[in-house]
Amino acid sequence: MSEHPNEFAPESHEPLPTGWRVPVALLLLALPIIASMISRTVMSFVDFIMVSQLGTEAQAAIMPAGILLFCFVAFGMGSLTAVSTFVSQSLGRNDRQACGSYAWQGVHLSVLLGLLALPVWFVVPGLFAWVGHDPAVQEMEVAYVQIGLLGLAPMLAAHAVTNFFNGIHKPMVGFWAMVISNIFNVIANYALIFGNFGFPAMGIGGAAWATNLAAGLQLLIMLAWMLRPKLAAMFDTRHTWRPDLARMRRIIWVGVPAGMQFVVDIFAFTVFTLLLVGRFGTVQLAAHNLAFKFLEVAFMPAVGLGVAVTAAVGKAIGRGQPAYARLVTRWAAGFAIAYMGLIAMGYLLLRHELAGLLSDDPDVIRWAGQLLLLCAVFQVFDGLGITHISALRGAGDNHWPAWVAAIMAATVLIGGGYVAAWWWPQLGAVGPWIAATLYVCVLGLTLWARWTFGPWERIDLFNDEQTQADAPHEHIDP
Repeated sequence: MSEHPNEFAPESHEPLPTGWRVPVALLLLALPIIASMISRTVMSFVDFIMVSQLGTEAQAAIMPAGILLFCFVAFGMGSLTAVSTFVSQSLGRNDRQACGSYAWQGVHLSVLLGLLALPVWFVVPGLFAWVGHDPAVQEMEVAYVQIGLLGLAPMLAAHAVTNFFNGIHKPMVGFWAMVISNIFNVIANYALIFGNFGFPAMGIGGAAWATNLAAGLQLLIMLAWMLRPKLAAMFDTRHTWRPDLARMRRIIWVGVPAGMQFVVDIFAFTVFTLLLVGRFGTVQLAAHNLAFKFLEVAFMPAVGLGVAVTAAVGKAIGRGQPAYARLVTRWAAGFAIAYMGLIAMGYLLLRHELAGLLSDDPDVIRWAGQLLLLCAVFQVFDGLGITHISALRGAGDNHWPAWVAAIMAATVLIGGGYVAAWWWPQLGAVGPWIAATLYVCVLGLTLWARWTFGPWERIDLFNDEQTQADAPHEHIDP
């Protein structure tokens, strides 16, 4: 228990926002998270640009190596979203000691996941040999993945602590830690990739080491902030570091379905790209990749908003206010739909101009224009799905959405894409993309229905824990 028990009470007894303060509070929570996620995307892009200076072989190696490594990262990050769920609900329950404890359990699980991934080190060379890339490319791929595996634990631990700060509604800490680590990553890339500042030139391996070191720096910054006297007094972070198997099991039970869903999504879209779109040739594959680049930029703010929704819904449920959880989710859905609607209009009206920014091949531009037209169709549904799966995570309702998403990916996305590619080959890549559009639309509507009519209000993630204090349960008119 904290040495300052009175520190646990004040904020939890403040009334929840009402009226226009609801969307303002949501945006204040979401904007730093969105900026942090954009910063993470910029970090990946900078790595690609700097490694590309090494030549075509390095440029060819970093993409497949990065995808393989990201499968492990995505599973861990998806699983650790549960840290935000438990921290935010504990905050709402006025059990701040539990907030600190769940943060540390996320760190312990990150170390465990990093250790469990290490045996893959020995499998990586054989895997890339089986794929059959050029030997020089294989050597770079193996080096990047093996070094990246060594940094998996600090990278995931940084994500777990970021979820702690999101869960206690202090997202600026994670934002500044990400910005500082990004700046460090650029400097470390310059030193380690090209051999500057007295360091040896390590090539693509230098990029992997720079990423590992940046993740370690990000983790140290946030741990130092988490252990500051004021925060330590409020959340008992200096005394709750010991492993708690019961709480770790809760994180695993709630989080692993989300982690598996992330991996299934990556696998499904990899199969979609390589086997369904790839069969139509280089031009259409290039158009597909171009469209995905625009999608990546477009949905990142919606995902950041979704992370904020998880924290806001979790806190509301912890306080026994499901009506407020519904209210904040409706506001978030409105923001997401408005934003994704604007993106859709941009794709609809400027699709060929946008494609021309990344390609000067008229055939690529023509095909990319058709794919961006389909992107315009599903944007709103994508925003709807991202918002409501995030709200369900805040409530701890992860298993059903994960199973449904996996089944739809296998049947609608891959199965439907296969049917379109083989039965209507004259459509080219547009055929599989019609299946992808249907997948996003149906999944978005399904997740909305699950939130609207599902059993999430009856889920109790703390059925055998006692709260430190009972926060007042006031009525919120949705």
